[in-house]
Order: sequence, then C-alpha cells, then structure tokens
Amino acid sequence: MSYAFEALPRGFSDLVGEEAAQGVWAESMFRSVTRSFGFAPVTVAPVGYAETFEQFGSAATGRIFAFEDLSGRRLALTADSLVAVLRALAGSGRLTGGASALGAACVPIARYRRKRHRGWSQAVAVICNEADELAADLTLLRLWAELFEVLGPAAGGRLEYCDYGVLDAIAADEGLSPAAARNALHHRRRGPAPEAGEPRAAEPAPPSPAGFLRRLDRLSELCRGLPPREAPDRVAAAEPVTGERMAHLRTVLAIAHELGVRVEFALDWEHAPEYQAGLCFLARTGDGRTLGDGGGYHHMVRTLDIGLSSCWSTSASVNLLAELGPVPDAECVHLMRMPSADLRTFMAVARRLRGAGYDVLEHWQPRRLGRQLRRVPARPSQWFALVGEKEAASGRLTLQNAAATGVTRDLDLNPV
Repeated sequence: MSYAFEALPRGFSDLVGEEAAQGVWAESMFRSVTRSFGFAPVTVAPVGYAETFEQFGSAATGRIFAFEDLSGRRLALTADSLVAVLRALAGSGRLTGGASALGAACVPIARYRRKRHRGWSQAVAVICNEADELAADLTLLRLWAELFEVLGPAAGGRLEYCDYGVLDAIAADEGLSPAAARNALHHRRRGPAPEAGEPRAAEPAPPSPAGFLRRLDRLSELCRGLPPREAPDRVAAAEPVTGERMAHLRTVLAIAHELGVRVEFALDWEHAPEYQAGLCFLARTGDGRTLGDGGGYHHMVRTLDIGLSSCWSTSASVNLLAELGPVPDAECVHLMRMPSADLRTFMAVARRLRGAGYDVLEHWQPRRLGRQLRRVPARPSQWFALVGEKEAASGRLTLQNAAATGVTRDLDLNPV
C-alpha cells in the first residue's frame, strides 16, 4: 500500500511554527488559570481500553480508532477528554472516599470525524464529588470569567445558560422519572428511543409525557428573548415547582453580572438528552462561534461505577482558544557568525542575548549574507545582529530591527 509521507489519517493534524506556538500558548494559559483554582494538573495516556469510551456512552462511540494489540486486547486512541481525565483521577486514587477532586488537562483527541469546536485538542476541567452544586457552578463560571479576561474584549466571550434541572422538577410533578422525561425529548428530537421492553400485563401503564412536553414548550416560549435578569422570576411564576431551581439560577446570573460576564438564558433543551443534569452552558465568541461547553454529567458518570456521585466539567477547543488569544510575539534575534568570530565568543553572545530575554536563532555559517538577512521576517519583534572581531573586541553588540530601517539597540556583552 502506498501513501504520501506528509499525509495523515482523518482525525489528525500536524501544527508547525506559529500555529503550534498559538496552541502551546492556549494550553499554557488554560493550565495556568485552572491551576490557580486548585485543579490538579493531569496528563493522560494517548491510548486505553476501547470499552472505557464505549461504556461511558460518549458521543465519540462509533468514531474511535480501535484496534487489537499483540496480546489481543481491544484498545483505542483517546477519543473523549472527560473520560480520559476521569480515568486518570480514578487511577490515581483521588476518587476514593467520596471526597471532592478537581483535575484539568489538555487532551489530544483522535476521532474519525470531529466537530469544528472540538478541534484537535480539548482543554478540560473536571470537578468530581462536589457536595455543593452552587459551589461547582460558580467555580465553572469564575473559571470562564478568567479565560475571557485573558482572551480580551475582542473575543466578545459570553455564556448561554440552560437549566436542565427544570426538566426533573416538571417531570417529577408529572409522575415521570428523569429517564422517561429524557426519552420523551429524545423521541421528539431524533425519533423513537430504543424500547426497554413491553410492560407486563399486571404493571400499570407508564405516565404519558404529553403534559410534560406541553409545559416545557410553554416555558421555552416564555423565556425566548427575555433579559436574563427577568427570566428566573417569570419562570418561577409560571411553574412554581421550579422555584428552587430558579433561586439557584438567580444567584449564578447575579454573580456573572458582578464579574462582568455576558450571559444569556433560554430553555430550548437543545442538549438535554446529552447532559441530563443541572445548570449547563455554552461558551461562545462574540460572533457566535462555540468555544466550549460545561455543566453536570451526574447520571452519565454514575454508569462508570468508579465512586462518583456527581461530576461537573467544562471543555474548550484549544484550536479556537489559540485563534482568539493575544499570543505574545516573542522578540527574536537572528545571530550571524562572521568567519572572523571565535566560536566560544559566538556562543557567549547567544547566551547573553538569551539571558536578556531574547529568543536566539543562531546562523553559524551564513552564506550570501544579504540573502540571509532578507529571509529574516520583517516584523517589529524580529532583530538581527552580526558577530565578528569588532564585537568581540568592543564587548558590544548592535541589534538591527528587521521591520524598521535605522531602529537599533546596543547590548553590553560583558557579564552583569
């Protein structure tokens, strides 16, 4: 079988140069912010058992790279960031005893097909076994407030909230279980869900979801276009059974306002079958692109049987964070060694420049100097300098800016 050396299987990508630098910046920024909130740094293995991802019921199931190893074990490349971080936390023993645990990672994802906002790497932060739902929701809110602040106002970041706990409150009032309520939504959105089996003759017929769906439709229409500050009171007045959920939402929206985070609120239930718990959100840019999402995964993670009673998570596309971020353009000196320069002098000059905070690209045998200098990117952050007998004798180096003729800097080469 022939293949192009530069080609990659679908689902993978290589990044080089500035694109890679942007991704490195985004990952570093995300790790720094999460670490400041006490999230333990996590790095995950690139491969695991295929069953790990399939058991979770991940959206990646059916799109993972699965294979058998030499021992006949069925393995898969990492296909879901949340699953991978939960595996790491469980394997480290941090989920024992029911105590809360926080972890954050930047996870390369390998799938046959990926949504744009998932990208090649996902930055994910996970809160496990937190007893206080409000504490978890406010932690995720403040985490995104910090991320938006780093990305700057040009990103126009905002959060779109939807409280799926309202589903459970109305379902309980209608005599429906959470699973039955979500099956009804699944049926409406995607067609009939797989049947669990016909009820026996002696069993009473399950409650009809018709009333449940009508009440959800009324609330969805009621909230459409409402300012976030008005929505909780209007919903609670229309559906008193949601009063406790609306008090929770009111607090979160008030804190968001104090933090200066733009928020929106709706009850359109777009992601309800996937999330199945609590207050959830989408993080978007000012032009509507989806950066990431977050919320509760309680019902889903309990299927893993790894000691989890609750789990909140937020993930973001490293690729999109990288595109939006104010990546610092490091100052770089292209250092040219003239034939007359002693090699130890040349290396000492490079070391001195690095000590002064410059990146240094060393050109040990620059041929056709004029052509070499023209290849230096004409950006304000780029400089070039020649090292020869004159510089060695004087102990001084002149840096010439690559973008502005006549703009120079003098550097003392003597040790400070």
